[in-house]
Amino acid sequence: MEPQVKKILQKFSTQKVDLSLIDKLKQIDKETSSAYDNYINDMDASKGFMSRAIDKAEIATKKLKEQIEIFRDIELAYDKLGVDLPSNIEKLGSKAPLQIAEKDLSMLKSLFSKFKVR
Repeated sequence: MEPQVKKILQKFSTQKVDLSLIDKLKQIDKETSSAYDNYINDMDASKGFMSRAIDKAEIATKKLKEQIEIFRDIELAYDKLGVDLPSNIEKLGSKAPLQIAEKDLSMLKSLFSKFKVR
């Protein structure tokens, strides 16, 4: 084979490799775009769920605070009468659920503030 023909054929074979790499790049770009869109959509959905969870946790916290205030009023009334609270009523004055709800609410708000999607 003549050197010039050989040189031309080598260039063509190189061009084939380059074209196949471009095709591969285009295919990977499609896959990457799809994967990126999928995870961003899930992040958006997660942020929506988290927003609703925050709203519900705020409502629960408010209700728990109200419950504790009412319990304190009942407790004072029983103290004035010199009577012990019934055990079933005493259980309703626990502050543990409020502490848990406040901790959860704080965590949710902290996580929510870190979401930076659409």
